[in-house]
Amino acid sequence: FPGARSPGSAGIVFPMKLRDATKRAFMTFWYFHARTLNRLMPSVTLDGKRLVIFPDVYKPLENEQACGEYCREGDRVLDLGCGSGVGSVFCAPKAREVVAVDISLSAVRNSEENCRLHGLKNVTVAQSDMFARVEGKFDTILANVPYIDAEFEAEERQFATSRRYLPTLFAHAGDYLTENGRLVMQFPSKALPRIEKLAAEHGLEVVSV
Repeated sequence: FPGARSPGSAGIVFPMKLRDATKRAFMTFWYFHARTLNRLMPSVTLDGKRLVIFPDVYKPLENEQACGEYCREGDRVLDLGCGSGVGSVFCAPKAREVVAVDISLSAVRNSEENCRLHGLKNVTVAQSDMFARVEGKFDTILANVPYIDAEFEAEERQFATSRRYLPTLFAHAGDYLTENGRLVMQFPSKALPRIEKLAAEHGLEVVSV
């Protein structure tokens, strides 16, 4: 209740603060470590395609290129939070058009460079905070979700942490999808219950995992 005080209230707040502080401390180290590795190894090759990776942009290390398998011939694609541009690079050969956006200017420049290296002419890259500068509807929206749910430094400098990405994504994705449009996401398996809950709350349905 407003204004109520009890020992129990303080006991709840402390572990949450401690957990958040521990998470921020770990991510401070992790971001430094990731940037150092990117400077030492500034490129990655996925399924025969070489991508350059800027120091403060997430380096795809697992199966991010698999999103290309879900892009249909002639799709208009939105790569939301494009990072290095891996989704755009693998979808553009089949897509009619790809719009790639990221809050990070460094990520925008990185995506532009990888699209240039692969000779892609049907990709438009722009700086945008989520859907802020996105127009029109899309057959496919790609979302490589930040996998750490935490508030951490300036958002435009993040590539693995965000507390608002998922809620914003589900709140607005339906407004940007065509009638038969699809949202293609990559996320840790432990996040599936939350994904299903958010989808149901916003008129979407998880149809395949």
